[in-house]
Amino acid sequence: MNFSLEKQATLEKLKKCGVPVEQAEKAADVMTTADVYGVTTHGTNTLNAHLDRIKRGGYNLRPDFEIQRQTAAFAVVDGDNALGFVSADHCMQLAVEKAKEVGVFHVFSKNNNTFGPAFYYPLKAAQQGMIGILFSNSPAQMPPYGGKEKLLGTNPFSAVIPVPGQDPIIIDMAMSVVAKSKFKEYKLAGKELPDGWAMDEDGTPTNDPDAGIRGLILPMGGYKGYCLAMLVDLLAGVVSGAAYLNKVGRFYSEEGTGMNVGFCCIAIDPYAVIGEEYDSRICDFVETIRASDTIPGEEISIPGDRKHRAKRKNDGEQ
Repeated sequence: MNFSLEKQATLEKLKKCGVPVEQAEKAADVMTTADVYGVTTHGTNTLNAHLDRIKRGGYNLRPDFEIQRQTAAFAVVDGDNALGFVSADHCMQLAVEKAKEVGVFHVFSKNNNTFGPAFYYPLKAAQQGMIGILFSNSPAQMPPYGGKEKLLGTNPFSAVIPVPGQDPIIIDMAMSVVAKSKFKEYKLAGKELPDGWAMDEDGTPTNDPDAGIRGLILPMGGYKGYCLAMLVDLLAGVVSGAAYLNKVGRFYSEEGTGMNVGFCCIAIDPYAVIGEEYDSRICDFVETIRASDTIPGEEISIPGDRKHRAKRKNDGEQ
């Protein structure tokens, strides 16, 4: 696939729908980057859904990202119902610029929409020498532990840590055992869901993809994943002033209202924290892991390796 052409085609479709050029360029870059790194579920496959939402008036294409509160440590930003790609990028870049001054900075944001691949925004921070961290809540898909009501989102978390002269570490995950899009893949393949993935609407464990789609997805790691999903919702939703639990709006809703997704973006300047020693320490960290003993037939993996392999392949590198 020619990703330059894909990006240009995506850009043109967004512009044709009335998206201002700068915003369209950002949205196209985010979606194409997802494809390049192998995260196609969050890439240009979602473009038509975003275009439909734009046509329904679901986004504010002239947002004013007002800072409602600010100290030397944090800011609270109103996302103003913008395209999620645009507001998330704005919030992460604000965190980076402030961290250049103070070392560590947090940006909490409300009134946002879904933003595609979570790793994109911390990756942009890492490319500027920062450790980037992003928490976001999302529409409810999971029950509380022991329950059967959809209250918690899959609530993605991503952190990207720069490693001098090497690929950055990319930690990128939702708090569910898998993305719910996997249920549709299993349905189309005529396969049953593995144990521990889903419950039906009555809270009974199920292997039926249709029942899982209608029902509930389960958190990763059982109770621990439930706790992590709650933590993300508390930071990104409750503290930011955004919606939380089952109050978060749905992306595929026919209503022309915003989702009111919450973000918490953090940028850390490791050189401000520990100085130039950071380079040797992070390289030693990675090298120690990679050089550790392996199970026969296995190889050591660092978070992000699969994404970097996909990117090199898609860039035509060996």
